[in-house]
Amino acid sequence: MFETKNLQSPTQSLEEQLASTVNEGLSLENKRLPSWLIFDTEGSEIFKKITELAGYLPATCEFEIIRNHKNSIAKLITDDTFNLIELGSGDGCKTRILIEHLLNEKLNFHYFPIDISNGAVTNLVRSLEDSHPDTCLKVTGLTGDYFDGLEAISRNGQNLVLFLGVSLNNMDSDAARSFLKRLSETLGSKDYLLIGFDLMKDPKLLYSAYNDPLFEKFNLHLLDRINQELGADFNKEHFMQQGQFNPNTRAVESYLYSTRDQTVHIKALNKDFHFKAWEAMQTEQSFKYTLEEIENLAAENGFEVVKHLFDSRKYFVDSIWKVAR
Repeated sequence: MFETKNLQSPTQSLEEQLASTVNEGLSLENKRLPSWLIFDTEGSEIFKKITELAGYLPATCEFEIIRNHKNSIAKLITDDTFNLIELGSGDGCKTRILIEHLLNEKLNFHYFPIDISNGAVTNLVRSLEDSHPDTCLKVTGLTGDYFDGLEAISRNGQNLVLFLGVSLNNMDSDAARSFLKRLSETLGSKDYLLIGFDLMKDPKLLYSAYNDPLFEKFNLHLLDRINQELGADFNKEHFMQQGQFNPNTRAVESYLYSTRDQTVHIKALNKDFHFKAWEAMQTEQSFKYTLEEIENLAAENGFEVVKHLFDSRKYFVDSIWKVAR
């Protein structure tokens, strides 16, 4: 069984959510837009290319972790059948390594990839259908909010929830804690969470990783999306991107800089937004963690750490958590 479902919010359309988020972010004294706005179908495709860069360490390291520890992850499963649920699945490239292993181990499971990008979910489900036509694999792709997705899944048995990559690292402290608290209240006593954290490392490595030309293309795509969906008149030629490590927040922060004094009109908002020459607009942030901070984060939000899975250089960790009872 291979299918996709669109979880449309009943209270606010995607365009309305996009419009209100853009209006709020561009109205701030220090302009700031969340990175999820970049992840439409095209943005997701650009990000996939970023994850294939040798210098983009989170992806390189996590591929190594999944390959080397897939057996340990599989051994978490104790029920005859279970759900493999992935929050922010993207193209599922890392998870496919685990799926292949679970199938080889003859485990009976249903895979639920959840993502805000309908294109990414549709392509992933179609690809898995093409590559596993004669297996018992069951896949239901869900497009929408993570918690709407979790609510739509019957979770009576055991669940292994994946939150890979740096998705949590992109949230600020309050948002991360709120997300984890809600997740701990949603999961059951037999469930496990496998969650990724980019560890603190040499700032020079961080700078190099986040300033590849593909990152500029990725961030500038945000302007394309606002133009296409909200009728704005951003000119990408008048903006440039740079990522920088902030030692005070311990996050890599990406900014789009206006290269001139300019005014942008957004038709859907019927509103103008002015940018001064070299004014910065933050578009991304990726916090870097220590193990102590990770363990405190788990304990403060209703989880207990079962095990840490590292890459060979200890640049990244996939941490196995379960709900503390």
